Amino acid sequence: MVEVKTIIQEIPSKKLEWGEVSDKQMNWFEAKKWCEEKGKGWRLPTRVELLQAFDEKIEGFKGYTFWSSTEGYNNTDNAWGVYLSGGFSYYSTKVTAYYVRACRQI
Repeated sequence: MVEVKTIIQEIPSKKLEWGEVSDKQMNWFEAKKWCEEKGKGWRLPTRVELLQAFDEKIEGFKGYTFWSSTEGYNNTDNAWGVYLSGGFSYYSTKVTAYYVRACRQI
């Protein structure tokens, strides 16, 4: 008989507190600053956290593209945005304007 091992992975987005969605779009630099200005522990979420929030249907996201803190792999002039209506991501120059939603660890 073969023993099957189960791997349990906690979804990081479920361990996060999500703030409100920004009223307006902003570039990546403004987005990082906006999140940090919320107070202790608030930050711009990672690309993976945003995708997991989409998969887990975390409430409060509108069908917009949101900035993540994840920078481009080969070009740090770019960062990843996540389109939370379709659940896909792509990267753009950091001066592009997207919506923002801050998060922090619970």
